[in-house]
Amino acid sequence: MPSITTQAIVLRHADYREHDRMLTLLSPSLGRIEALCRGCKRPQSPLLSASEWFTLGEYVLFTGKSRMTVSSCHVTETFYPLRSDYDRLRLATYLLSVAEAAAQPNERAVELFTLLARSLSRLTYTDRDARAVAAAFLLHFSAISGYKPRLSHCVRCGKRIPDEQIRLMDVENGGLLCDACAQGVTTAQPLLPRQALWMRDVLQRGIDKTDLPDQDAPGPLLSAYVEARLEKKLRSAGLWS
Repeated sequence: MPSITTQAIVLRHADYREHDRMLTLLSPSLGRIEALCRGCKRPQSPLLSASEWFTLGEYVLFTGKSRMTVSSCHVTETFYPLRSDYDRLRLATYLLSVAEAAAQPNERAVELFTLLARSLSRLTYTDRDARAVAAAFLLHFSAISGYKPRLSHCVRCGKRIPDEQIRLMDVENGGLLCDACAQGVTTAQPLLPRQALWMRDVLQRGIDKTDLPDQDAPGPLLSAYVEARLEKKLRSAGLWS
């Protein structure tokens, strides 16, 4: 059987028989991968850490007739401190769910892989506000997926909206709404001017370089925006409170 070596992040695992797990992996070159990890639940198994959520490593996969199987893994990072902070753990798990919903088998996902790895690192090893980090992930995820929100002009009529007049964002159509176009739009959500400015700055400079307050990150709105684009409801309830 031919083998494949690829970097990957474990997005999810499910128990399979007594000692095995089915892994969902995100690979930069292969996209979403489903692979069986045999014997990983046995005590002292060398694949135990390779089969845990969040693990980043270099996986060697054998390709069989029906499925891929994990042969070995050189673990690069486990992001283990996440497990001691419940709020950060919940947000990190949500980011995995977004990546799993977006990634496709046999489609390159270099930008998504890099964004996820860096966001997990920020959640694990920095003091940056966890909700702002997650919001920045969702914002950049939107951009690399081809639906960066319009944050200066009305998404419907194209009219430029002065910063002080920003009040609404259409999560279905992907941008700000002017007052005239907002009438009767059921998919509009409130957006403060400072939240729009935060999104613009983070898109341009990144969360590590923005000087704007983390509290201005519109996490719930970005969750709704991304889930509308994915056409899938994820478990985001309570994440941002």
